[in-house]
Order: sequence, then structure tokens, then C-alpha cells
Amino acid sequence: MRIWDIKRAAAGLACAALCLALAGCAAVFDRSYSVSQPYEASASQEEPVGTATDSITSYAALRRAIMALVSEHTESAQLQFANYDGDLHQDISTACWEVKSSTPLGAFAVDYISYDLSRIVSYYQAEVNIAYKRSAAQVGALENALSSSVLSQRLDSALRRGDTYLALQIADGSATADTIRADVAKAYYADPLACPVLPEVEVGLYPETGVSRIAEVSLNYALEPGQLAQRRQELAAAVDVLAAQERDDVPEGRESAGPLYAMYTYLAENCLPDAQAGSTAWDALTAGTADSEGIALALKAGCDRLGVECLVVSGRLDGEDHFWNIVTLDGASYHVDASGGEPEVFLAGDGQLWGLYWWDTSQYPACPSDYYFFGGPEPSPEPEEIPEQEDTQEPEDVPGSEDVQEPEN
Repeated sequence: MRIWDIKRAAAGLACAALCLALAGCAAVFDRSYSVSQPYEASASQEEPVGTATDSITSYAALRRAIMALVSEHTESAQLQFANYDGDLHQDISTACWEVKSSTPLGAFAVDYISYDLSRIVSYYQAEVNIAYKRSAAQVGALENALSSSVLSQRLDSALRRGDTYLALQIADGSATADTIRADVAKAYYADPLACPVLPEVEVGLYPETGVSRIAEVSLNYALEPGQLAQRRQELAAAVDVLAAQERDDVPEGRESAGPLYAMYTYLAENCLPDAQAGSTAWDALTAGTADSEGIALALKAGCDRLGVECLVVSGRLDGEDHFWNIVTLDGASYHVDASGGEPEVFLAGDGQLWGLYWWDTSQYPACPSDYYFFGGPEPSPEPEEIPEQEDTQEPEDVPGSEDVQEPEN
């Protein structure tokens, strides 16, 4: 073989070996790789918390969205806005303030509302944060008392149960802290057995003015629950004793006044009037001393037990604050003051008391009847008319006068 042929053959083998090497490298680079990792949504892809799916487009919708967060006691949420009609920067500030200060639930439950408004590509998003001054349990315990009558009934029930706190949604623009306190006092004086002590009443209104509000009422009895329950039992037992009193000197025709006079005299004998003593029926009937308010409440409790219509009257005696009762017997109303004053006031009329006593006559029924001292002297009867007589007698001679005789001639 020629040398040239040998060289060409060697070159061909070398070329073939190079092609095989390149083919192996191509197989290596042709290999594919894949990487997998958990998917994490970006903040812009998260659904806003506590809001509707649709974006907010108006001030009314914005205010409703914030109110919904407060109603659910939500502390943090995102609100989204698109194609908003108005000045969003101004409106969100105004809406947060109005919800916090002008709505009943906001004024009652919210301490403050903050927000962070930012633009994200084609829409706005607000991060809203709400700090509360009332717990979710307190908000959930709100009760409806949308009329003045329901409000009075709810306060009466609270007094009877010894409740110390209640929060009521009211719809009475005339309700004030003073009228709510007056409702509690009215329930107390209407039924002394409902509660043995008149509680101190604190009232908060949220907001302070308007028709729809929340009334927060705290009742302080100055007694522990166990003490309050014990006094209820003691008062009920003492009223039973009072109402069981009898008298055997009931005049004929006055039988309806007998039980009342028996209680009247029992109080006079067993309760020492003292302007510095306690002011409850419990004081009058169990402690044996009370001021005029306590004595009037005790008589009221006894009358209620006997089914005798009776009111507690708040007025003045000799210019000083004083309490007594007006009772109705056989369709007529009378004043009764069992606090042992002078003169004795039992089944008295307005005319006999007015001047010494003073009361708001527009608040109580008229008592036109005269005094009647049960067990004492009857009122003097009206003098009978003396019939007119004809003047048929000759006039009498004037004493000391004598007939004058003519002198004799």
C-alpha cells in the first residue's frame, strides 16, 4: 500500500472517532429538567377579607362595608375600589368618622378606625383596622327596645331580677338619661316588692342625640346579690304580716276602710318616723324605723297585697320633702300619711291638706272628699236649715219702759 493511502485511511478513522465523540455529547445536552415548588398567591391576588366580592363604587357602598365590619366585630380587612364615583381619599376618611361617631353601634363599640389606602395597577385597595372599646360578647348581647313602652318594660324586668347591666337598642328621640332614671324610679315606686332598694342608675347614650341609639344602663344596688335576695325575702314576709292586721272596731258602713286603718295603726305603733333613717319599705317593716318615703312604700306594699289601689305621693310638708299615699276606696280617692304627723291624716281630702302639704296636682288623682278619722270622731254634720217663720207676734216692750199716765186734773 502506498504511503498516501495509509495517511488517508488514518485520517478517516480519526474523523469517525470524532463524530462518535460529538454524538455522545449531544445526548448529554439533550436531557430536560423541571423544578416544582408550592404556589403562593401574591397580595394582589388575595380575596378581600370580610367584604363583598364586587368592588366598592360609591360612598353609600363604602359606608355599608365599614358598618358590616363593625357589626361582625372584624378587626382588620381589605376593601377594594374600582370605578369609584367621588373623591375616594376624602370619602374614606369621612365614612370612617361617621361610622365611629354617628351610628349607634359605632359610637357604642368602636374606639377608633384607621386605614391605609394604596393604588394597585387599575384599582385602589384599603387596609382597614378597627380598635374596639366593647367586646364581641357585649355587642352580641344588645337587646331591642325600639319603643318607649318596651324600654320601660325592660327596665322594670331588670329591676325585678336585680340586673346590674343592660344595653338596649332604642328608637325614641325623646329618651334621655333623666327619663331612663325616671322609668326605673317609676317601676320601683309602683311595686315596692319588685326590689327592696332603689338602685343608683348610670346611663350612657350612643350617640347622645338622634332617634336610633344604644342606651347603656348600669344599676348599682349597693348590696351584694346574696344580700339583695335576702332582703327580698325578708320584705315579702314583713308585708305578709302587715297585710294580715285586723281591727275589731270597724264602724258599720266603713268595712272597706278597716284593713287599711289596721295597717295604718300597725305602722304607727311599730315604725318610728325618722328623717335620717332609711328610705325603703324594708327599713320601715324590718328595721323598725324609716323616713316618710320608707313608710309610704311600706303602706303601698301592704295595699298591693290586699288589692287596694294606692299610690306613693312625692311632695312637701311644711316646705320639706315628704312622701305619703293616695288610696282609692269605694271609687273615691283620699290622702293617707302614715308617718305620724299632726294632725292625723287618714282618708283626707285635698282641701284639708292644701297649704300645709304641697304636691303636683297634675300627677295625682283629685281627692275631693272631706276628712274621715277612722276610729275617731265623725265629721260634724252640716247644720240643718231653720225654716223661716212668719212674724205674727207683736213687738215686745222695751225692758224698763213703763206706760206713761196722764196727770189728773
